[in-house]
Amino acid sequence: MKNIITILVLLITCISTAQKKKDLWLKDYVVKEKPKVPIQEVTPFVGEDQFVITYSAGDFNGDTLTDVIAVLGDKKEVDKQRKDSNKEEEIRRPLLILKRNDQGVLELMHKNDSVVYCYMCGSANGSPLTSILFTGNTFAVQHEAGKSNRWTRLITFEFDREKEVWLLKKDATSKYNIMNRKGFESEVKTQDDFGFIQFVNVDVYEDDLIKKRSKKNDRIEKVNVKLTTD
Repeated sequence: MKNIITILVLLITCISTAQKKKDLWLKDYVVKEKPKVPIQEVTPFVGEDQFVITYSAGDFNGDTLTDVIAVLGDKKEVDKQRKDSNKEEEIRRPLLILKRNDQGVLELMHKNDSVVYCYMCGSANGSPLTSILFTGNTFAVQHEAGKSNRWTRLITFEFDREKEVWLLKKDATSKYNIMNRKGFESEVKTQDDFGFIQFVNVDVYEDDLIKKRSKKNDRIEKVNVKLTTD
Protein backbone atom coordinates (compact mmCIF):
# COMPACT_ATOMS: atom_id res chain seq x y z
CA MET A 1 0.00 0.00 0.00
CA LYS A 2 2.86 2.36 0.90
CA ASN A 3 4.47 1.64 -2.48
CA ILE A 4 1.27 2.58 -4.29
CA ILE A 5 1.00 5.86 -2.35
CA THR A 6 4.64 6.66 -3.07
CA ILE A 7 4.12 6.03 -6.77
CA LEU A 8 1.03 8.27 -6.82
CA VAL A 9 2.90 11.08 -5.07
CA LEU A 10 5.73 10.83 -7.60
CA LEU A 11 3.26 10.90 -10.50
CA ILE A 12 1.49 13.99 -9.14
CA THR A 13 4.84 15.72 -8.62
CA CYS A 14 5.93 14.93 -12.18
CA ILE A 15 2.65 16.16 -13.64
CA SER A 16 2.85 19.36 -11.58
CA THR A 17 6.42 20.00 -12.71
CA ALA A 18 5.52 19.34 -16.34
CA GLN A 19 2.55 21.74 -16.11
CA LYS A 20 4.77 24.48 -14.67
CA LYS A 21 7.25 24.01 -17.51
CA LYS A 22 4.40 24.15 -20.02
CA ASP A 23 3.05 27.35 -18.45
CA LEU A 24 6.48 28.97 -18.69
CA TRP A 25 6.80 27.86 -22.31
CA LEU A 26 3.38 29.27 -23.14
CA LYS A 27 4.25 32.57 -21.48
CA ASP A 28 7.48 32.90 -23.44
CA TYR A 29 6.60 31.52 -26.88
CA VAL A 30 2.89 31.70 -27.62
CA VAL A 31 1.80 34.79 -29.59
CA LYS A 32 -0.04 37.23 -27.37
CA GLU A 33 -3.61 38.27 -28.08
CA LYS A 34 -3.88 41.07 -30.62
CA PRO A 35 -4.27 44.45 -28.86
CA LYS A 36 -7.67 46.07 -28.86
CA VAL A 37 -8.59 49.75 -28.89
CA PRO A 38 -12.06 51.09 -27.94
CA ILE A 39 -13.96 52.66 -30.82
CA GLN A 40 -14.26 55.81 -28.69
CA GLU A 41 -10.55 56.49 -29.32
CA VAL A 42 -11.10 56.46 -33.08
CA THR A 43 -14.30 58.52 -33.30
CA PRO A 44 -12.55 61.91 -32.71
CA PHE A 45 -11.02 61.48 -36.19
CA VAL A 46 -14.39 60.76 -37.83
CA GLY A 47 -16.22 63.59 -39.60
CA GLU A 48 -19.87 64.41 -39.05
CA ASP A 49 -20.91 62.69 -42.30
CA GLN A 50 -18.54 59.75 -41.88
CA PHE A 51 -18.49 56.39 -40.10
CA VAL A 52 -15.81 53.85 -39.23
CA ILE A 53 -15.87 50.97 -41.71
CA THR A 54 -13.15 48.99 -39.98
CA TYR A 55 -10.03 49.49 -37.89
CA SER A 56 -7.18 47.42 -36.51
CA ALA A 57 -4.71 47.95 -33.67
CA GLY A 58 -1.00 47.19 -33.37
CA ASP A 59 2.43 48.68 -32.67
CA PHE A 60 4.10 49.67 -35.94
CA ASN A 61 7.03 51.68 -34.53
CA GLY A 62 8.05 49.33 -31.72
CA ASP A 63 7.52 51.79 -28.83
CA THR A 64 5.15 49.32 -27.04
CA LEU A 65 2.26 51.77 -27.51
CA THR A 66 -0.84 50.66 -29.42
CA ASP A 67 -1.44 52.43 -32.74
CA VAL A 68 -4.43 52.18 -35.09
CA ILE A 69 -5.11 51.80 -38.82
CA ALA A 70 -8.68 52.90 -39.66
CA VAL A 71 -10.85 53.15 -42.77
CA LEU A 72 -13.68 55.68 -42.90
CA GLY A 73 -16.72 55.83 -45.16
CA ASP A 74 -19.31 58.37 -46.19
CA LYS A 75 -22.69 57.80 -44.51
CA LYS A 76 -24.42 58.47 -47.83
CA GLU A 77 -21.98 56.61 -50.07
CA VAL A 78 -24.58 54.04 -51.13
CA ASP A 79 -27.07 56.68 -52.29
CA LYS A 80 -24.36 58.73 -53.98
CA GLN A 81 -23.08 55.68 -55.83
CA ARG A 82 -26.54 54.80 -57.09
CA LYS A 83 -27.12 58.33 -58.38
CA ASP A 84 -23.85 58.57 -60.29
CA SER A 85 -21.40 55.67 -60.40
CA ASN A 86 -18.73 57.85 -62.06
CA LYS A 87 -18.32 60.28 -59.16
CA GLU A 88 -15.69 58.31 -57.25
CA GLU A 89 -14.24 61.50 -55.76
CA GLU A 90 -17.40 62.07 -53.71
CA ILE A 91 -17.35 58.64 -52.10
CA ARG A 92 -13.67 57.95 -51.49
CA ARG A 93 -12.82 56.00 -48.36
CA PRO A 94 -9.99 57.63 -46.37
CA LEU A 95 -7.44 55.42 -44.62
CA LEU A 96 -5.97 56.90 -41.44
CA ILE A 97 -2.74 55.94 -39.72
CA LEU A 98 -3.14 56.91 -36.06
CA LYS A 99 -0.01 56.98 -33.91
CA ARG A 100 -0.16 56.98 -30.12
CA ASN A 101 1.96 59.76 -28.61
CA ASP A 102 3.96 59.79 -25.38
CA GLN A 103 0.89 60.96 -23.48
CA GLY A 104 -0.98 57.82 -24.59
CA VAL A 105 -3.33 59.67 -26.94
CA LEU A 106 -3.89 58.78 -30.60
CA GLU A 107 -2.94 61.44 -33.14
CA LEU A 108 -3.23 61.55 -36.93
CA MET A 109 0.05 60.59 -38.59
CA HIS A 110 -1.08 60.14 -42.21
CA LYS A 111 -4.26 60.16 -44.29
CA ASN A 112 -4.80 58.94 -47.83
CA ASP A 113 -8.13 59.01 -49.69
CA SER A 114 -6.88 56.83 -52.56
CA VAL A 115 -5.63 53.62 -50.97
CA VAL A 116 -9.03 51.95 -50.45
CA TYR A 117 -11.46 51.48 -53.33
CA CYS A 118 -14.72 53.36 -53.05
CA TYR A 119 -18.05 51.65 -52.52
CA MET A 120 -18.86 49.50 -55.59
CA CYS A 121 -15.65 50.53 -57.41
CA GLY A 122 -14.85 47.48 -59.50
CA SER A 123 -17.72 45.64 -57.83
CA ALA A 124 -21.36 45.49 -58.82
CA ASN A 125 -22.32 43.88 -55.51
CA GLY A 126 -21.12 46.37 -52.93
CA SER A 127 -17.83 47.14 -51.26
CA PRO A 128 -14.72 45.38 -52.62
CA LEU A 129 -12.86 46.01 -49.33
CA THR A 130 -12.59 42.78 -47.33
CA SER A 131 -10.14 43.54 -44.52
CA ILE A 132 -7.23 45.49 -43.07
CA LEU A 133 -4.40 43.20 -41.97
CA PHE A 134 -2.17 44.91 -39.39
CA THR A 135 0.85 42.95 -38.09
CA GLY A 136 4.06 44.37 -36.63
CA ASN A 137 5.38 47.20 -38.81
CA THR A 138 3.25 46.28 -41.83
CA PHE A 139 -0.39 46.54 -42.82
CA ALA A 140 -2.25 45.42 -45.93
CA VAL A 141 -5.47 46.56 -47.58
CA GLN A 142 -7.30 43.57 -49.03
CA HIS A 143 -9.91 43.82 -51.82
CA GLU A 144 -11.91 41.12 -53.55
CA ALA A 145 -15.02 41.29 -55.73
CA GLY A 146 -17.04 39.52 -58.41
CA LYS A 147 -19.21 36.44 -58.62
CA SER A 148 -17.92 33.61 -60.81
CA ASN A 149 -15.39 35.98 -62.38
CA ARG A 150 -13.42 37.46 -59.48
CA TRP A 151 -10.54 39.84 -58.94
CA THR A 152 -8.39 40.61 -55.91
CA ARG A 153 -5.91 43.27 -54.91
CA LEU A 154 -3.70 43.16 -51.81
CA ILE A 155 -1.71 46.35 -51.17
CA THR A 156 0.94 46.09 -48.46
CA PHE A 157 2.75 48.92 -46.67
CA GLU A 158 5.78 48.75 -44.38
CA PHE A 159 6.98 51.24 -41.77
CA ASP A 160 10.71 51.93 -41.86
CA ARG A 161 11.46 52.37 -38.16
CA GLU A 162 14.85 53.97 -38.78
CA LYS A 163 13.65 56.59 -41.27
CA GLU A 164 10.17 56.74 -39.70
CA VAL A 165 8.35 56.61 -43.02
CA TRP A 166 5.60 54.41 -44.47
CA LEU A 167 6.46 52.89 -47.85
CA LEU A 168 4.56 50.79 -50.37
CA LYS A 169 6.00 47.28 -50.06
CA LYS A 170 3.91 45.10 -52.38
CA ASP A 171 0.98 45.35 -54.79
CA ALA A 172 -0.49 41.93 -55.62
CA THR A 173 -3.42 41.47 -58.01
CA SER A 174 -5.22 38.49 -59.47
CA LYS A 175 -8.10 37.62 -61.74
CA TYR A 176 -9.79 34.22 -61.89
CA ASN A 177 -12.96 32.26 -62.49
CA ILE A 178 -14.10 30.01 -59.64
CA MET A 179 -15.08 27.35 -62.19
CA ASN A 180 -11.86 27.48 -64.19
CA ARG A 181 -8.60 26.83 -62.33
CA LYS A 182 -6.50 27.16 -65.47
CA GLY A 183 -7.74 30.70 -66.09
CA PHE A 184 -6.01 32.14 -63.00
CA GLU A 185 -3.97 35.29 -63.67
CA SER A 186 -1.82 37.08 -61.12
CA GLU A 187 0.74 39.85 -60.87
CA VAL A 188 2.90 40.83 -57.90
CA LYS A 189 4.79 44.12 -57.95
CA THR A 190 7.41 44.99 -55.32
CA GLN A 191 9.82 47.83 -54.66
CA ASP A 192 12.06 46.32 -57.34
CA ASP A 193 9.31 47.29 -59.82
CA PHE A 194 8.00 50.62 -58.54
CA GLY A 195 10.84 51.90 -56.33
CA PHE A 196 10.23 53.72 -53.04
CA ILE A 197 6.74 55.19 -52.89
CA GLN A 198 5.51 56.80 -49.70
CA PHE A 199 2.07 55.92 -48.35
CA VAL A 200 0.67 59.42 -48.92
CA ASN A 201 1.53 59.22 -52.65
CA VAL A 202 -0.14 55.88 -53.40
CA ASP A 203 -3.23 56.01 -55.63
CA VAL A 204 -4.93 52.70 -56.46
CA TYR A 205 -6.98 54.41 -59.16
CA GLU A 206 -3.89 55.22 -61.22
CA ASP A 207 -3.01 51.58 -61.85
CA ASP A 208 -6.27 49.76 -61.35
CA LEU A 209 -6.45 46.14 -62.50
CA ILE A 210 -10.02 46.37 -63.74
CA LYS A 211 -9.65 49.75 -65.48
CA LYS A 212 -6.37 48.74 -67.08
CA ARG A 213 -7.95 45.65 -68.63
CA SER A 214 -10.98 47.68 -69.68
CA LYS A 215 -8.80 50.21 -71.53
CA LYS A 216 -6.89 47.37 -73.17
CA ASN A 217 -10.12 45.76 -74.35
CA ASP A 218 -11.32 49.11 -75.68
CA ARG A 219 -8.16 49.47 -77.76
CA ILE A 220 -8.60 45.96 -79.14
CA GLU A 221 -12.22 46.67 -80.08
CA LYS A 222 -11.25 49.92 -81.84
CA VAL A 223 -8.59 48.09 -83.84
CA ASN A 224 -11.06 45.40 -84.83
CA VAL A 225 -13.63 48.00 -85.91
CA LYS A 226 -11.03 49.81 -88.00
CA LEU A 227 -9.93 46.59 -89.71
CA THR A 228 -13.54 45.64 -90.44
CA THR A 229 -14.25 49.11 -91.87
CA ASP A 230 -11.18 49.00 -94.09
